[in-house]
Amino acid sequence: MEKQEKKYPLVVTGSFIFNDKDELFLMKSPQWKNKYICPGGKVEIGETIEQATKRETKEETNIDIKEIELLGVLEGLDVDKHLDKKYKHLIFLNNRAIVKNAKKIILNEEGTKYKWLRVSEWLVRDDLGKYTKEALDKFLGEKDEYKDMYKRALADYQNLLKQGAQEKQEFLKYANEQIVYDLIPVFDNLKLAIKHADEKAQENPWFAGVVHVTKQLEDVLSNIGLEELKAEGLKFDHNTMEALEKEETEDKKKDGFVSKIMKPGYKLKDKIINHTKVVVYEYIKK
Repeated sequence: MEKQEKKYPLVVTGSFIFNDKDELFLMKSPQWKNKYICPGGKVEIGETIEQATKRETKEETNIDIKEIELLGVLEGLDVDKHLDKKYKHLIFLNNRAIVKNAKKIILNEEGTKYKWLRVSEWLVRDDLGKYTKEALDKFLGEKDEYKDMYKRALADYQNLLKQGAQEKQEFLKYANEQIVYDLIPVFDNLKLAIKHADEKAQENPWFAGVVHVTKQLEDVLSNIGLEELKAEGLKFDHNTMEALEKEETEDKKKDGFVSKIMKPGYKLKDKIINHTKVVVYEYIKK
């Protein structure tokens, strides 16, 4: 009896390309029932995923891309129901990328038209390819509170930087006390968002970027002369702290010491500009 040859899934790469307006590029493809999809195609023998992603994107759109990172993997069974080719089983390697050059977009025979829209705008449309929509839902369409918090804090931070400086020298020139007052809430929100992010949030590609931006902001504030006041484990000091409430303790050694920091305090050079808001232990004899 002749042994039947085994067949294996085909590996393809897809490119979810974003511009500087945070808009996503998708193109309408006749091969995918005239639905909007991301550029992509087969990974060739001897080719890396990054090389295949760049090549397929260039061939199909004439777009050059950069900062390619893997979003995640999807599996497509019975693909031929959604594609005008006899592929039964595809493995989709979904990648996020930034547009490097999109001055002259030229679609090949695999695309008829294209659009740049925000992910939220794409997700309400009914003309997305099945696997493109799945990828958007799973990897790019999250609306959790941490992501919203990051976006608000980052937007505030970027706006304040634009107001404060066009370049480092100009920023330092105008880095006065009022600007520092405005930046501190943004910095505190970023740190709080990072601290409370769960494991799922930390796995998202944008999380590392948020951490990096927070460190950049911390460096900027430090260069201006801002310093966070120390309070953890110290005895209450009315010169640098503000007691919001007391926490009872039976340990006499803890009496008058800081139990919990509710909000950080700061000094600008030698001037206290925000007192540290704390909870203070109070010894109760029982």
